[in-house]
Amino acid sequence: MKQKLCILFLLLAAYAHGQSDEEYWDKWNTNYPEVDIISILAFEKFYADSVEKNLDIPQYYLRLDKYRFKAEYLGKKRATNKEVVASMKRVFKMFVGNPSQLDGMIEKEVLFRVGQEDIWMSIQPQILKALKKEVKKGATVTLFCLFLNEHSANVLYNTFLISEFDQ
Repeated sequence: MKQKLCILFLLLAAYAHGQSDEEYWDKWNTNYPEVDIISILAFEKFYADSVEKNLDIPQYYLRLDKYRFKAEYLGKKRATNKEVVASMKRVFKMFVGNPSQLDGMIEKEVLFRVGQEDIWMSIQPQILKALKKEVKKGATVTLFCLFLNEHSANVLYNTFLISEFDQ
């Protein structure tokens, strides 16, 4: 088993080494379109409010997307709220599959400022480790995030899972 893991690690290292930095970021940029996230969040709030005012519209909806945007790192972290984790898992289950794939990936949140808004975003442990090592408080980074949106019973969850960052 150890032999197989070592071989897999060597193959992955060789592949990563073979990619140029530009090729690496081109793939991320292609898969995560750059957006004005504040406008998207404002639209989600507006849409949720309009749904709640019109009972002819289904009151429950989910959405999943991938986005890239700039944010200021505020240097704070905390445990992810259990209700937020549950919402993320419901959205993930509907669009991707087994929500247990998120286990261990969304335990911590990091605070970022986007425009004038402070937003807590879940972060994968290995990304958190790199972020703390490489980014100083107050620095602006580009975040590559999975966006998970759930609206139910007058509750709106707009959550992010940080998958990568670039300075």
